[in-house]
Amino acid sequence: MLRTLRNFDGVAVHGGPVFSLGFLVIAGAVFGKLASAARLPKLTGFLVAGILAGPQGFAILNVDDVKALSLINALALALIALQAGAELTLGTLQRTWRSVMWSSLSQTSLIVPVMALLFFALSGSMRFLDGLDTASVVAVAVIWGVLALTRSPAVTLAILSETRARGPLAEHALGVVVLLDVLVLPLFAAAMAVARGQISGQAFEVEIFAHLAQDLFASVCAGTAFGLVVALLLRVITRERVLMVVVVGYGITALSAYLRYDTLLVFVVAGFVVMNLTRFGPDLVKTSEQTSAGVMIVFFATAGAKVDLVALQQLWPIALAFFFARAIMTIIACRVGHRLANDVPVVTRLGFTPFISQAGVTIGLATIVADVLPDVGKALATLVIAVVGLNELAGPVIFTLGLKKAGELPPHVDHVDHGDHVVGG
Repeated sequence: MLRTLRNFDGVAVHGGPVFSLGFLVIAGAVFGKLASAARLPKLTGFLVAGILAGPQGFAILNVDDVKALSLINALALALIALQAGAELTLGTLQRTWRSVMWSSLSQTSLIVPVMALLFFALSGSMRFLDGLDTASVVAVAVIWGVLALTRSPAVTLAILSETRARGPLAEHALGVVVLLDVLVLPLFAAAMAVARGQISGQAFEVEIFAHLAQDLFASVCAGTAFGLVVALLLRVITRERVLMVVVVGYGITALSAYLRYDTLLVFVVAGFVVMNLTRFGPDLVKTSEQTSAGVMIVFFATAGAKVDLVALQQLWPIALAFFFARAIMTIIACRVGHRLANDVPVVTRLGFTPFISQAGVTIGLATIVADVLPDVGKALATLVIAVVGLNELAGPVIFTLGLKKAGELPPHVDHVDHGDHVVGG
């Protein structure tokens, strides 16, 4: 009805952020049920609902509506990271540290150079690279290689929460996505510094690594402090804990942004501290799950609304090539890492499935590229969004199928549908 009214001249109809919020909750829930009926993750249904309702779908939501809902995204990331940290118990780390270390190293050492070489090989078909010398193209290719390494902690953790999966594959996925999210930051900063020096002539500053190390250390310290504060609040507050988690989520997010901390790392460490150093870990997990049901629907539906369908249509041959190449290299790198770690067969065979997804972190880094390298970065960011769109749709399905084949879904779950349970709720 909204779309029909907009077609009449002189009639200005705009739903607004509140309408968009309510619409996405309803549409996401419906499409989540349809996805479950089709034996797909509910998360896929949320994404499809956002794509159809977004500015490049049926335009029920416009660009301003999508931006206005970013406030919900901040809370969703806080809840996801808190639950992730709470899942990283000391026992889990003792069991998986070797697997996590080798998988992270193999993915970093294989995916970054191979994807950079592929980008350089295809650079002749990318018009936005015309005019750059060979050294500059190589520098941009390295940025692409680092972006290909990024994963989606949000998607991986949401699938684990939705399916309630438990087992070696789930534990492995949890450890690696958190570690890679930390490793990719210094790699990206170094690649950006080199590219900026090559393209704009600015000198490479070695001090950037010292600043990165300082920021990461400060993030860990802040997460520890916030974790103790959250535990204290859980001890004092016994009734309105959902409201408390919402307030803490937004408060820590704003403070971390102001102090330039890694927000995701801060919340992961906070959840880890509450679970392993206090007795309020189960209370934190229960409260976060109660809070996150509707929030997660809006978060992933909004991510779907951000998928650039025009860019995907224009760049689909190159985007498709990068999509398949990244998936193949992920499989190879994971197999190598698992064999070096002597992992159990189920992890060696299916350990790649959590790492196909890409989402907000990748798009955020692409935005930085667009700002720092305006001549090349905007076109590169468009290509990144096109590839992320493919990974965002395929990743949740592949990971859920991997968990099912690994036999790590609860006994009463024959597929990803389990009653009224939505992501985290």
